[in-house]
Amino acid sequence: MSFVKAVVQKIIGDGKHGPFVVATCDKFDTYDGSITFSLDPLVWREKHYPKEGECVFLSDITQKRAGWRAETARYWTPSDEVEKQRAKSKTNPSFLYPKAEVFPFDDTCRRIVRELEKRNWKVPGISVEFDVYGTGDAKYRLVREVLGQGFRIYFCRVQGRLSGGLNDVAAVTCLNIPQMELHVYEDHSGPTLYTYVGNSWPLDREKFMKGGKVNSKLRKEPRIYLQYTGGWKRPDEPGTQYTRQGLCAPFLIHTNDLGRQYDPMGKEPKYFVTSDIFRTFDNWLVKNVLKYILSQPIPKEIVDIFPPEKQIHFPAAFGEIFTFCDYDAYERIKKGKASLQFLRPEDRYALSGSGWRLLSFGIPNDGTVPDIAYEGFLYCGFNLIPCISEKTSIKSLDIPGHHGFFSREQYLLRIKPNRANHIYIADMGAGDTFREEILKKEPKRERYTDAEYHEFMRMIGRTIIPIDQYKFDFKKPVILVHRELSFDEVEIISGPQNEIM
Repeated sequence: MSFVKAVVQKIIGDGKHGPFVVATCDKFDTYDGSITFSLDPLVWREKHYPKEGECVFLSDITQKRAGWRAETARYWTPSDEVEKQRAKSKTNPSFLYPKAEVFPFDDTCRRIVRELEKRNWKVPGISVEFDVYGTGDAKYRLVREVLGQGFRIYFCRVQGRLSGGLNDVAAVTCLNIPQMELHVYEDHSGPTLYTYVGNSWPLDREKFMKGGKVNSKLRKEPRIYLQYTGGWKRPDEPGTQYTRQGLCAPFLIHTNDLGRQYDPMGKEPKYFVTSDIFRTFDNWLVKNVLKYILSQPIPKEIVDIFPPEKQIHFPAAFGEIFTFCDYDAYERIKKGKASLQFLRPEDRYALSGSGWRLLSFGIPNDGTVPDIAYEGFLYCGFNLIPCISEKTSIKSLDIPGHHGFFSREQYLLRIKPNRANHIYIADMGAGDTFREEILKKEPKRERYTDAEYHEFMRMIGRTIIPIDQYKFDFKKPVILVHRELSFDEVEIISGPQNEIM
């Protein structure tokens, strides 16, 4: 939030620069220490001075030598409380439970999630991975994966067949049980089945469950699986294979994908009955997963594993920060700043990570930067020119590592983060020496090999740190934002820039 609710502790009437107030945050979780604000009319926007114990609205908070200071203050109002709750709900998305009733095992998977929740998501031998889906005021948290010894359940939000929109339903899309993997889809396309045909399941289990399964024969990879996909007739029946849209195929027929996958050998099946496979997966999950979870004790205390995030103050030492955006983002920001009612709930945000996979090659996870921060960054630059105005040319600005994404970004924005959470900084100059050495040996080289490119990106990735830990010692620093920026964190400076169109 860009504001805080604080409680007046005392009024100082003889301050060096006039009367001022000392206040502390309600449920102190944002600022370390008290917050002061002046009673000058330019700061305190009310007719009467506040009294001890009264709640006040504080914003434009900066860190001074003596502590935190608010540049805007007034009485706390009921509408402020509503806004505070709304902002809190945005940081703690509502939970999206599995509700799909498409496949026989959907109910079993739903019960697995519910029973894990009763046990605070902690059952020996089973790990649970969560994810957040959606944007703006339409965010949902869901269980993305349940993983255990020999099994894996992967969930995804599904597309509504009738409405054409996204339903608030998490559905199973991938199941692994020993030596079998099944992919299903809400529209009944597929399904796709993989069966293990290797020589040592204990050695191949990890690769089979988590590895890719594309063109194994063409790639000359070991023969450890066979692929089957939905069909409406058995291979020994005459006629061509066909599909029926919106209906689940009764058979799973082997496919070698135009000779790029391996064929069955000996007594290995050429097809399966789909209903039998569905029943096999459901029975195995009930017997080996659900039954085991139900055998575990339910703790007396239910723990909230998603508490409100403690806000980290954005360092005041940074100068102007800017980035670029395209026309769609510009229109969303312009409407959002005018009124949220002009926007759909999912559009009620200013900017977010682009979704491009950046710096994602082998970055060590030492707890400093979470895995999710490795991709979907929004590039921002700072202190690169003395002054930015509406006449500033985008071509005169440069953010290391950022290449304008096909020159669609015609609008210049000033970024004013209200917190440092999920904002990082990287040194794009970390790989310069590596690149110079390559060019020194081969001056006419036009591109990196894949291995060289990955090593170059690893060098940059290792420099990523939270922005509040930055010591201003990078050669080519770039700010990487991996969260949504609200409308009060973004200011439109200029655009469109015809020179790059």
